[in-house]
Amino acid sequence: MSIDKNLLQGQPFRLVVLLFIVLLTVFLTARPTSGFAQSNSARALFADNKAGILQIRIIDITSGSKSAIGSGFVVNGSGLIATNYHVVQMAASKPEQYRIEYLSADGAAGSLNLVDVDVINDLALVQRRSQGSSEGSKPLAAVLPLAAAEPDIGVPVYALGNPLDLGLTVVPGTYNGINQSSYHPRVHFTGSLNSGMSGGPTLNQAGEVVGINVSTAGNQVSFLVPVTALQHLIAEHQLRGQGVDNMALRIGQQLLADQDKKFAQMLSLDWSTIALGEATVVNELSPFFRCWGGSNSSSEKAQLLSADRTCRSEDNIYLNEKFNSGVIEHQFFWLEADKLNPLQFYTYYKRLFSDFAPGNKAREKDVGDYQCETEFVATNNLEAEPQRKTKAVFCARAYKDYPQLYDVLFLQGTVDESRAAFISHFTLAGVSRDNAKAYARKFMEVAQWR
Repeated sequence: MSIDKNLLQGQPFRLVVLLFIVLLTVFLTARPTSGFAQSNSARALFADNKAGILQIRIIDITSGSKSAIGSGFVVNGSGLIATNYHVVQMAASKPEQYRIEYLSADGAAGSLNLVDVDVINDLALVQRRSQGSSEGSKPLAAVLPLAAAEPDIGVPVYALGNPLDLGLTVVPGTYNGINQSSYHPRVHFTGSLNSGMSGGPTLNQAGEVVGINVSTAGNQVSFLVPVTALQHLIAEHQLRGQGVDNMALRIGQQLLADQDKKFAQMLSLDWSTIALGEATVVNELSPFFRCWGGSNSSSEKAQLLSADRTCRSEDNIYLNEKFNSGVIEHQFFWLEADKLNPLQFYTYYKRLFSDFAPGNKAREKDVGDYQCETEFVATNNLEAEPQRKTKAVFCARAYKDYPQLYDVLFLQGTVDESRAAFISHFTLAGVSRDNAKAYARKFMEVAQWR
């Protein structure tokens, strides 16, 4: 390469710029960027593993049309396929209306049987139905190996699946370890999962499955089921040696075991407290239990002073699109009359008290009606204090498909009618009677107007 002599005669600035461009070009040519390297890895992983990834289709039997799609992948030589429970839930609940099918990368298609579930971790295992021919004995797709160890935080990983029925896609991202705010372990994945990718694998750079795509919060915040949960489900299935006959019974057993473990942990804790007005309320009990609060104390137009605090567990258990379980929710309100007269204040308090509802969604087909018990208590706290009236309501509704499990709503309000009021509420979803009663006792001991 030669340099024009004019550049050396009175144009030093242009020379510097030219030399900088030359050096930068050499540097970029000799050393690919991390984005370029990641793109190469994504391309290689896609090419090497696409044969092991399937589109999972839920077909309405009457119309013969797709009602939902997701993704899945082959996990062993016998053709066992992993996916999410929420992908196949319609077929699990209504096998007379829906069937499960697969579509492979080479265009092969066929029917699948649901053989096992882990509803707590939103996992399912399906297997190809026997065709009674040589076609049924052919390998369904390539087996994807499961990683033996969790990756280091910060390493690149790659989610694969079938987003929005657009075909197989690879999404590069970052492995951020187990999310500490979730009771049920979930991997925080920095990448954009989209509808249809649920149930697909996320791979490390060696092509091993480190997680199963499950959900997204948007803005590059997504979540994976850890591969260890899938390994446990596969081991249970192989130990049984056959598919599950009664899926509702299997799910009910998993829900009961999960709530027993969760509430044993919660009830063994020393519940910390925080002040709310003149009351004491429950603080954050654990990392998976988050609290928020606020007040109208700065508003000059407010007719009463209101301060509130809400706490909620960070994850639910998916049972169907309109029925979630596993939630724990606390709510507290402190009210002071300020500019309202006693009648106005008491009217507002009663309306607020009657507006509370359970913190999880369910339909009439999923749960029974709430059965409630109500108690009224009048106390004189101090001689100088006016009489306070307390109303406590304890309601429970039974799960129709899962015996021994209930949704529970507890509500307690104390008011002196003229000055102040305190309301406390909790929702428990998918809990046994014994655990619900023990929780209510501990809650009432802590949440009090002192």
